[in-house]
Amino acid sequence: MDDKAKLRVKDALLAHLEEHLRATDAAVGREDSAARLDPDSAFSVDDQSQSDEAADLGGLFEHVGERAHSTVSEAEQLDFGPAAEVRPGAIVVLDGSSYVVGVISSPFECDGTTYEGMTTDAPLYGAIRGLRAGDRFTYDATEHEIDAVY
Repeated sequence: MDDKAKLRVKDALLAHLEEHLRATDAAVGREDSAARLDPDSAFSVDDQSQSDEAADLGGLFEHVGERAHSTVSEAEQLDFGPAAEVRPGAIVVLDGSSYVVGVISSPFECDGTTYEGMTTDAPLYGAIRGLRAGDRFTYDATEHEIDAVY
């Protein structure tokens, strides 16, 4: 993988995370809107209950939104320069699966390959930190080999 391909992965990751952020922000807006009752209108106990539930959901979505903002920021700060060993910003191929190290992310596509984020507090990262392509390690009682590090 050359430098340009690696930057395309970073761009795809950021686009994926920003899409998730927009969806979360929209959900927060919907729940906040649903939580508001017009004080000049009459409303039932059921209306009040639904409003309270929407406010609770809105609060949960706000927390998710804050985390999504933080994740985008973390991804923007990652050093996607060439990597010979597993570190934040490296792309690691392990057992045929590709990971971007240093940020949490659901699977996303770039150039026909599916990638997933791996945080530095993930147990798997602890097992592979500092390893290089071809290195073998045992994780969850199974031996693995790192296919590539970019």
